[in-house]
Amino acid sequence: MARFQIEKGGRFKLDKSTGLENVQVDLSWKTGGDLDASAFLIGADGMIMDDADFVFYNSNNRANPETGEPEPFNKAIHGNKVRWRAATIPVSADGSVLGSADDTDDDEDADSGETMHVRLSKVSPNIQEIIFCVTIYHGDKDGIAFGDVREPAITISNEDTGEELCRYDLKENFTEETAVEAAKLVCNDEGEWEFVAVGEGYVGGMQSLIDTYAC
Repeated sequence: MARFQIEKGGRFKLDKSTGLENVQVDLSWKTGGDLDASAFLIGADGMIMDDADFVFYNSNNRANPETGEPEPFNKAIHGNKVRWRAATIPVSADGSVLGSADDTDDDEDADSGETMHVRLSKVSPNIQEIIFCVTIYHGDKDGIAFGDVREPAITISNEDTGEELCRYDLKENFTEETAVEAAKLVCNDEGEWEFVAVGEGYVGGMQSLIDTYAC
C-alpha cells in the first residue's frame, strides 16, 4: 500500500535526505488490448535532446535487463535484431531510465502492467522532466481506446527498499483517447525531483506523443 495517494495535479516530493537513489515506476491496468509504457526525457525547451531519450519498446538504445548496462546489437551474440530486442530493454541516452519488457497480455480480466526504473544519480543535468506515458498498440486500428481500460494506475516505489511511496489512480473519464501521459518527474528550482500526477489523454496513439516531444 502506497504511503501517499494523490489526485490529478497533485505533487509528491522525492526526499533525497532519506537516501532515495533508485525509483521503480509501475504502470498497471486491466484491459483487453495491448498497452505499452514509455518515457520521454525532456530538456529545457520541452523536447527530447536525443532519440534515445524516448524510451519505448522498439528503441535501438538497449541495455542488459539484469545489469542495466548498455548492450548494443552484436550479430554473433544475438543472431538478429528481433532476438536482441527480446533479450534487452530500452534505456535512455544517459543510462538513467530503464524501460520495460513488453507486456503483450490481452486477457481482459488479467492484471497487466509494465515497470520502468529511474536511477536518479544518473539523470543528465540537462533533463528537466521525465514523462511517463501509456499507449494502446494499434488502438486506432483495432477500435480500442482508454475508455475501455479499467483500473489504470501508476505507483512509484523506493526500488532499494521495496517501499511504495506514492500512487495515482487515473479516474479521469477517458473516451476515444489512445495515449495518456500518466505522470512525470519534474526537477524543481531546488534541484529536487517531484512526482506529478498528470492524467492527460491524447487521440492518435504514440504518434501524438512523438509529435509533441520529439519533432
